[in-house]
Amino acid sequence: MCRFLRTLFWSLIALLARFRYRVRVVNAEKLRELRGPTLVMPNHPAYIDPLLVMGHIRLRGGLRPVVTSSMYRKPLLYPMMRLAGALEVPDLTEHSRDAREQTLQMIEAIVDGVHGGGSFLIYPSGHTQRTEREEIGATRAVSEILQRCPEANVVLVRTRGAWGSMFSRAQTGRMPDLGRCALRAAGWLIAGLLFFVPKREVTMTVEAIDRDDLPGLDRERLNPFLEAWYNAGGPEPPTFVPYHCFLGPREFQYPDLAAASRVDLDKIRPATIAAVNAFLEEHLGRSLSDEEKRADAPLDQFGVDSLERMEIALALEDRFGFRSDRVAETLGELWALADGRLTDGGAVAPIPETWKRPSGTGEPLEVLGETLAEAFVRRALRNADDVAAADPISGVLTYRRLLVGARLMARRFAKLPGDAVGVILPASVAADLVFFALHMAGKLPVMLNWTTGPANLAHAVEKLRIRRVVASRRLIDRLGIEVRGADYVFLEDLRSGIGKIEALRALAGTYLLAGRLLRSLPEADPDAPAVVLFTSGSESKPKAVPLTHRNLIANLRDSLVVLQATRGDAMLGFLPPFHSFGLLGNVIATLLSGLRVVHHPDPTDAVGLVRAVAGYGTTILVTTPTFLSYMANVAGPDDLHSLRIIVTGAEKCPAALFDRMHEAAPNATILEGYGITECSPVVSGNRPGAVRLGTVGPPLDHVELCVVDPETYEPLPPGATGMLLVRGPSVFGGYLDYDGPDPFVEVDGRRWYVTGDLVQRDDDGYVHFRGRLKRFLKVGGEMVSLPALEEPFAAQYPPTDAGPRVGVEGVETPDGRWIVLFTTEDLTLAKANAVLAQAGLRGVMRIDEVVRLDAIPVLGTGKTDYKVLRRHVVERVQGAAK
Repeated sequence: MCRFLRTLFWSLIALLARFRYRVRVVNAEKLRELRGPTLVMPNHPAYIDPLLVMGHIRLRGGLRPVVTSSMYRKPLLYPMMRLAGALEVPDLTEHSRDAREQTLQMIEAIVDGVHGGGSFLIYPSGHTQRTEREEIGATRAVSEILQRCPEANVVLVRTRGAWGSMFSRAQTGRMPDLGRCALRAAGWLIAGLLFFVPKREVTMTVEAIDRDDLPGLDRERLNPFLEAWYNAGGPEPPTFVPYHCFLGPREFQYPDLAAASRVDLDKIRPATIAAVNAFLEEHLGRSLSDEEKRADAPLDQFGVDSLERMEIALALEDRFGFRSDRVAETLGELWALADGRLTDGGAVAPIPETWKRPSGTGEPLEVLGETLAEAFVRRALRNADDVAAADPISGVLTYRRLLVGARLMARRFAKLPGDAVGVILPASVAADLVFFALHMAGKLPVMLNWTTGPANLAHAVEKLRIRRVVASRRLIDRLGIEVRGADYVFLEDLRSGIGKIEALRALAGTYLLAGRLLRSLPEADPDAPAVVLFTSGSESKPKAVPLTHRNLIANLRDSLVVLQATRGDAMLGFLPPFHSFGLLGNVIATLLSGLRVVHHPDPTDAVGLVRAVAGYGTTILVTTPTFLSYMANVAGPDDLHSLRIIVTGAEKCPAALFDRMHEAAPNATILEGYGITECSPVVSGNRPGAVRLGTVGPPLDHVELCVVDPETYEPLPPGATGMLLVRGPSVFGGYLDYDGPDPFVEVDGRRWYVTGDLVQRDDDGYVHFRGRLKRFLKVGGEMVSLPALEEPFAAQYPPTDAGPRVGVEGVETPDGRWIVLFTTEDLTLAKANAVLAQAGLRGVMRIDEVVRLDAIPVLGTGKTDYKVLRRHVVERVQGAAK
């Protein structure tokens, strides 16, 4: 019955196609002689040709088409795909580890199907034709299937006449919008009364190839043979056929389809180009010729198919830290990916009108509760219909919608085993919702830093006894993150389980049962942990930092005094929520105080960040100098004009960046501050109207500071450099499950947190950051500051949007010290020490070795990863000692 329905279906398709297409099949009679499983392999000039082939090529036992997900899942086509028994394969136009695995599974499915006697329609190119010639390139799927299926007949189909139709790339140079084209085609059919529509002449040449006539089954010989067969007769110029006998255009001017670079190659650093070329040579196992090292060189010419392109791109993402959804097709695009410049270059999606709706323009920012869940619910009820948060995926959400979503998720989170639940999500509305939903469910959110690697993630899971990790399936697929010892709970699965009735009841509750919402919250002690974060790991193994409700809310209230913002402001939030600065600034501060926030998930996507500022008109930015420099490099003349406050911290902000931002964002004041995860995190910060460049400002209102001698812990007077101690309501109570040295010390009868940072306070109380104590070496009784040695190089070679260009690290050895300058630039040891001499550094303040790297290692926060650099130094010292 099913076979009969499929035959009837394709007969109807062929009948409908005749109203527009006059199809002539050459050698169709030869197919009647075929017995057994068959692989039908056509060229692919347009979206319409699969329907034409299936409607006119008939085999005994039927024919199953292989269809990409983007086509298979279209609502209009999905029922037809199911009826036709189509085999779904993933698209490989976007990076996805899961898509790669599904493609390999698809090959297995076809092989198994052929062994079982089935026949398949599969396109060797794997994509629609891009020019006047069919190009197979280095695709391997057909080669592998043929090698594993010696019993399969091989039928080639050459389609001519479809190239140039609205369903081909010829008309625009881009993939046509199938839905729009289908509607247009239907409209012209109706306008032409079906029978009077001009016919497009299409010829299909069919040939059953004897396997002995194939030059070989390896792709290096098979693919050129197939290309030559499909392109017999030369390139096919596009053909235009009017859509109506009397109406519409009579002719069409087709665009030039010559490939154009979508990236600005002039801005890509030579060091990045060299590093990518070396990486590709390593992958290929051979050297690249000078002719091959062209930006427009297609990756196909290197024998790299779509699966391998994805593998290479994912490996480059891991190495260089930049990401792009688009899979590179040329060598130049690989360079751009590694340099953080592979963007789509397309138009910005329109900003929803609801975002522009005013909300409490003159109201000050305030926190309405003493625990996070209480403060969130009170804010959501007070400003239920005001805009709360937005991002490109979720759109714009009001507080009411966010509260409803959090309640629905909280019911599901409450059933998860254990008290602590891991969270792996980028800056997004989803992260906001999950964070507060966990609190409403009585769970402890543990924000996991996926950039630290599987070993540190497993360490966090074991330390907190985490059994479930809330994440996005797309993110996990995209990054290939593994968390040993815990199971994922995917948001996509949770959302699909929420029914409309349940959602409507939750929505009604925000109108009718507001008081009950507050009373239903789990009881929470303000001094109980509200979140667990982990130290950056730049100096040692990450430690678990529990921050209480009191810690976070005290720090938030003090930080709002520094910020001096109102509910009329809007923030761009893109720092990941595993970053203490990102959690407070982009999640807690915004949603508890009533400040609108628009999220962007990728902090390295400078173009996307700049577009978000320009499109949403954000006025506040919380960032690090590294990510701010990325934005400054790509911002246009007016892109950042809406900004009025830029809060930066987590690393020293170079003076050159202040100057660049003054040009890029002339209306903005940069407030540099200092924070540390254990202090929730803000400790000090400059205030609008009272900025002192070169400092990280005075301490927050309820934060006390003490500068002491690093060895004796004796308090030091203003102007002296010493180690910073901090106390106050925002300071944590101690690390979880930690057997290291006590992070607190008693001075003058009071308990202080030991930051391990060296600072200087001036007479007005402003703090001058001098660096990490651990980044000092003792040489001949004199303290040598590694940050001080690094500073002249950082000034001469400031970070770019590809990351830092210099880093200084060193160790003490039995024979003395060994200090190394790591750099992406061409610097000799003599030149490096000359730079230090020009900066007035002499004697022990010198470099012992210069090591050139393709890229300075950085953490997910953008900070230089000194732990990796120190490991390099230790290995070099140990190697020299052997």
